[in-house]
Amino acid sequence: MKDALKTLTALAVLLAPLPAAAQPLYHLAAVVKLSGATKWDYLKLDKPTGRLFISHGTEELVVNPATRQVVGRLSGLPGSHGVAFDPATGEIWADSATKSVATVFDPHSLAPLASVPVLDDADGMAYDPASRTIFVSGGDGHGLTPINPATRTAYPTVALGSAPEAFAPDGQGNLYVAMVEANEVARVDTRTRQVTARWPTTGCLAPTGLALDEARGRIFVSCRGGSLDVLDERTGRVMVTLPIGKGTDGAAFDPVRQRAFSANGEGTISVIDTRPAVPKLLATLHTEPGARTLAVDPRSGDLFTVTAKVAATIAPATPQGRTHYRFVPGTLALYIYAPTP
Repeated sequence: MKDALKTLTALAVLLAPLPAAAQPLYHLAAVVKLSGATKWDYLKLDKPTGRLFISHGTEELVVNPATRQVVGRLSGLPGSHGVAFDPATGEIWADSATKSVATVFDPHSLAPLASVPVLDDADGMAYDPASRTIFVSGGDGHGLTPINPATRTAYPTVALGSAPEAFAPDGQGNLYVAMVEANEVARVDTRTRQVTARWPTTGCLAPTGLALDEARGRIFVSCRGGSLDVLDERTGRVMVTLPIGKGTDGAAFDPVRQRAFSANGEGTISVIDTRPAVPKLLATLHTEPGARTLAVDPRSGDLFTVTAKVAATIAPATPQGRTHYRFVPGTLALYIYAPTP
């Protein structure tokens, strides 16, 4: 009898249903082929129109994520990097590092309307609602060019002392800038256009990506070496340092799902849960090598990133530098990752 009971118990264990495998937080929903050169930088979603703008070498591509189609181009932008939107008019501003200008485009025809000189090596762009100013960073220019979009003129340069990378306004009159060479975050008063604080990124080197959780007052700074610092927006104190993938060049925040993201050139997106008192790494989403920048749609939760098929890997120039790749011509694509139901 005992042997029979043991046999039945063993069979019951074998026949018991296995626990369901955990579903990934996000899944690949679409791949949109993008013609032209394998060059890109920032991605930015224009929330009122739902259009996605992708820096693409000499132009900004305009994509409708709903139809998965390229619906327009902002042309004449050699060394394209950043884009920003004027909510008062809907006009689109985009920069050219080669020309050292920011150009404003008609939101409907996408025709250029005017250009404003900016700092050397024009890079990221953002609109600050508190001052109604568009800011353009200049890597080699070591500062920011503030632009009055109403008059289409530039204010005096905001000197930062070294090269800036990504930056973001908090809507309350502060702008936070990732300083890649100084290993710090600079805070700028957007009305006086003066630097008001400098805070070291004590947990990571070469900060490039930056995103804000405005409701909780947190700054997420992703660094190329594989770490991310979470700073208190009021004091600049590093709350926690989290592990991420290497080679990041962009960060984003989803206020609806309360998640921060770091796009990592090694081929991952680090997903961070911002709800706890101390944010924590929630998941690692596997993407494709070279996908180092991203944007998020808070309405759908979709994540957007861009890369091309890798032909060869080139070693990074420094221990903190991202890996550089040589890409197969004609393989550039937009990857859309959707939240798993």
